[in-house]
Amino acid sequence: MIFVIVYGTLQATFVKRKCIKCNKDMNQVGGPLEWKEEYNVNISFIDEHHQKFLNILNNLQEVVHQDNCSERISEIYFSLVHYAEHYLIREAMYFKEYPNFIHHQDAHKEFINRVTKLQRDFEAGKKEVCSEMYQYLLEWFQNHILKYDKEAVNYLKSKGLV
Repeated sequence: MIFVIVYGTLQATFVKRKCIKCNKDMNQVGGPLEWKEEYNVNISFIDEHHQKFLNILNNLQEVVHQDNCSERISEIYFSLVHYAEHYLIREAMYFKEYPNFIHHQDAHKEFINRVTKLQRDFEAGKKEVCSEMYQYLLEWFQNHILKYDKEAVNYLKSKGLV
């Protein structure tokens, strides 16, 4: 079974394969991550999309733990495509006055490139794609969403731009 969908710069194509074993020890978090009040930046569309990203991350963690990567990788990837197309673009427009805007844009491009590479790796039959994707998305959540995005919003608020 082949799934194809095109969103801007990302194209999702997955061929359903037999289940690829994932490393169940890779998750050091212990269970699904829960949204905490301290994660909020108090801008509704940003908080809403960050919570949606956390849901994608938790869904991927479940996929890894249930060892059904090949059955659900398309669902995860399509969620990431939607996130990139709907949120990252809107966030970029919102953060254009941020002094580190170019770096922020570069990080978004790297995110898209990395997710696209993981898609190609899956299509090529590489094992551990779900585990690698989970690790990458966890790092993105911790380093980009919880730190960089929050820093950008705080800067814009301090300058009265939001």
